[in-house]
Amino acid sequence: MIIDTHQHFWNIELPRGKAPDDYRIFAAPEGITGTILRLAETQDALALAATEPLIVGVCGGIKRGPGFEAELKTFSANPLFRGICYIGREIEDVEKDGFLSDLEKLAARDLQLDLLRVCPGFFGGPKAMQALYTGTQKSLEAMFTIAERIPTLRLVVEHIGGMPIDGGAPSKAWEAIFRRMAKYPQIYIKVSGLMERATTRGDGERATEAFSFYRPTLDALWNIFGEDRLFYGSDWPVCEHAGDFIGNGVRIYRRYFSEKGEEACGKFFWKNSKNVYKWVARLPSQQ
Repeated sequence: MIIDTHQHFWNIELPRGKAPDDYRIFAAPEGITGTILRLAETQDALALAATEPLIVGVCGGIKRGPGFEAELKTFSANPLFRGICYIGREIEDVEKDGFLSDLEKLAARDLQLDLLRVCPGFFGGPKAMQALYTGTQKSLEAMFTIAERIPTLRLVVEHIGGMPIDGGAPSKAWEAIFRRMAKYPQIYIKVSGLMERATTRGDGERATEAFSFYRPTLDALWNIFGEDRLFYGSDWPVCEHAGDFIGNGVRIYRRYFSEKGEEACGKFFWKNSKNVYKWVARLPSQQ
């Protein structure tokens, strides 16, 4: 069983949209039986999830500000609502506007916080995204402030923090960031969008699918975070610009974590995400 903790459905009624049936074509043959839908439009995501049992949870969005508590109360009444995501720039002013107090309310409801582009120099993703915010030291420090002040809030760093992958071990700077994260037991690493991080990919080129290219990165994550704080996400369909869906995770991950044993493999592919998102099994294949 595999639960994909990072994918997007959008424009599902349009000819070029991405819908659950499009996803199943790639996912079902690999044993992916459930997903966490990542979509900022929380109400739309929950409406789709209501009729689509493939979706075991929704990680949505709630804008910072005076309306946070009311929206949190509304969304959290739905058991499929499992948390929210902020981009690094949205948390930089972490001490302002009662933000930490709002995050305490999130933690009190046993929900989690995904964080995207919090590490300085976030790498990868479509070129259009690279013109946007890529993380700063200020956003990184804000994450650690949240971890210090709200130790009961589970934090998920998406896409291995955006670390560039060049086929070797992480740089000393990135290793230091990861080791600092590892000091906080409530920080988890979503090992998603792996091929999008490959620095060897030129314009219009697909990333390498060579297992040996990604092993040093996976070794570092394993050695720093261990078997209980890493879990799988595809980043479909965003990942399609970098390589095919299977090469963008399942095949590479399965080979690596199978080497670590059946229990570690199960933790990576579904058990750890169950502990983080507290997702809701809706089909026999998700249990």
